[in-house]
Amino acid sequence: MALLHKKHSEIPEDAVRLNEREALIYFMKLVDGWPDKWEIWPLTFTPGILGATTVMSSIYINSHYRSKLKLGNYGRLSSYIPAVVLPAIMTTFFHKSFIVPDVVLNTRQCAVCVQTRAGLLQAGFSTAYPMLLAPMSAFMFATRHFTYRLPSITEQPREVLKMYKKLSSPLMMPVIALLAFNMMASMFLTGKEMQTVYKINLTLQDREQAEELED
Repeated sequence: MALLHKKHSEIPEDAVRLNEREALIYFMKLVDGWPDKWEIWPLTFTPGILGATTVMSSIYINSHYRSKLKLGNYGRLSSYIPAVVLPAIMTTFFHKSFIVPDVVLNTRQCAVCVQTRAGLLQAGFSTAYPMLLAPMSAFMFATRHFTYRLPSITEQPREVLKMYKKLSSPLMMPVIALLAFNMMASMFLTGKEMQTVYKINLTLQDREQAEELED
């Protein structure tokens, strides 16, 4: 059964009516059981791909601050969990929860709007979020383990801000490149998801028409 949007006056008498949640569950079950996984790879792999690009961006940003503050192995795991692992999990979760339903159900009736929203979410979690958390954790561990002379954030907040700007300055161009890459990758993959949803519905419609002709 193809998933179609119809006005109330256009709904056939024998049609199965589903609310948004039921329609989403139904369609994702179709995806899970699709015989040729390569045909529907955008719906299957996009969240994971976006999570992976977030991991790469976050690792680059976190490693920069750790290197500048000469942390070595101090607090490596403790800094990677909030600055790398958490953004990747959030990227995957938000794409599945807020982008995929719009793609499948076409609730916004605006492909560009959905792609832009996906791109902004990806840019935020892959670069903006690590740019906030990575220096915070690096400053904390540098102060704790005395690897770098840092001003007190309570007594000299302006000096801390100057230090942040100094350490971040060499990172600006790479971060802009990572931001653009992540945003474009998310928009492109979201577009591929939309195409896949259309192809699945078209295939199901063709099957239904063929079955009706046989009957």
